[in-house]
Amino acid sequence: MRRPLGILLLAWAIAWAAPAPAGNPPVPEKYISVDEAKALLDRNQRITFIDVREKVQYDDLHIKGAINIPLNVLPARLAEISRTEFIVLY
Repeated sequence: MRRPLGILLLAWAIAWAAPAPAGNPPVPEKYISVDEAKALLDRNQRITFIDVREKVQYDDLHIKGAINIPLNVLPARLAEISRTEFIVLY
């Protein structure tokens, strides 16, 4: 009886001490309107616009100065995005 209890306690201790799975860090998320984005630009705040549509749609029409990073590749390209500027995804 002591052996199964010991094994159970050991398994519990190992599970408790295991590192948490690595995931994406929390990111503050806020939805803004077009008017709010324009107001930020009017105040000369540094903003990076990222167009998350496919390249064909980006080439057709996009915000001047926007960067195209399609949504399906965004996680792999996060290193390209500034961590100090205000980022607007559209």
